[in-house]
Amino acid sequence: MDRRTLLKVIGSAAALSWNLPASAQGTFPAKPLRIVVPYTAGGVTDVAARIVGDILFRKYGQPAVIENRAGGSGVIGAQYVAHAPADGYTLIVGGLGGNVILPVTVRNLPLDIKASFVPVAQVAEFVNVLVVAQSHPANSVAELIAYAKRSPKPLGYGTNGLGTSSHLTTELFALTAGLSLMHAPYKGSNEALVDTVNGNLDFCFSNLPPVLPLLKAGKLKALAVTSSYRSRHLPNVMTMGEAGVADFSVTSWLGIYGPSKMPAAIVAQLGKDISDGLKAPDMQAKVEAAGFEPRPLDADAFARLNEAEYARWEGIARKANVSLEFGK
Repeated sequence: MDRRTLLKVIGSAAALSWNLPASAQGTFPAKPLRIVVPYTAGGVTDVAARIVGDILFRKYGQPAVIENRAGGSGVIGAQYVAHAPADGYTLIVGGLGGNVILPVTVRNLPLDIKASFVPVAQVAEFVNVLVVAQSHPANSVAELIAYAKRSPKPLGYGTNGLGTSSHLTTELFALTAGLSLMHAPYKGSNEALVDTVNGNLDFCFSNLPPVLPLLKAGKLKALAVTSSYRSRHLPNVMTMGEAGVADFSVTSWLGIYGPSKMPAAIVAQLGKDISDGLKAPDMQAKVEAAGFEPRPLDADAFARLNEAEYARWEGIARKANVSLEFGK
């Protein structure tokens, strides 16, 4: 091939590349993404995944397929994503329970959760609510503590499982208030709420989204929210601090993670695009309608939050002597 022909070929290739869409030139993403939800459909994690899916489709024009892979307290879905190609196309929704509290309370997990994932973006946070049955004699946190201290037997509380955020939140409450309590772990939060409504349990700390319908129906009483601020959904309900429990501030949160070896540039891109997308008024409305608080964080800020929360809850688990064996 002579020099003139070679230059024509190079020029034609350059022109073709210029006219190709960005995705065909190697720009991320060039194909659909997958967001794994490590729990069953319909829960708060699933809702967060679908909000992020909408944001990514709006930004990239590529669908984000939501895939539920439930089981093993979220471990099955986590294993799947941890071993997926670290190219940014397979992501997972995680949060305080699965990415912080599970690894600090459960021994012999089949994967190192902290080392297996890189934080990409926080989607939202939501408060926990201390609730009792409508018929319960306590009408405030102070009355519940007093009732517990004069009770001849420990008060019973329910959670959605050993080593979950609701479990550790209650352990923090017991440590702070100086209480001895009896734990009833369930397979899901709905079961604990039903037994609280029926009076089989004295109280429970529940994530706000699933408890809101029961509060609106008058089947439960909310004594306090666990955040340092009042919830927009329950503006008349005091915080634990306002109710007299000092140094008690807990918020649950959900975010997007990827396999730990994802390229830093893709982590930063996704983190920025998701957090920016969450600031759109219609997306904020979706977040609030789900019972969440809009708290978008990009990859760097979300990574700092993860480190701080890990250190905090590791200390609480040690003080409360919560140490469990995986699968038992």
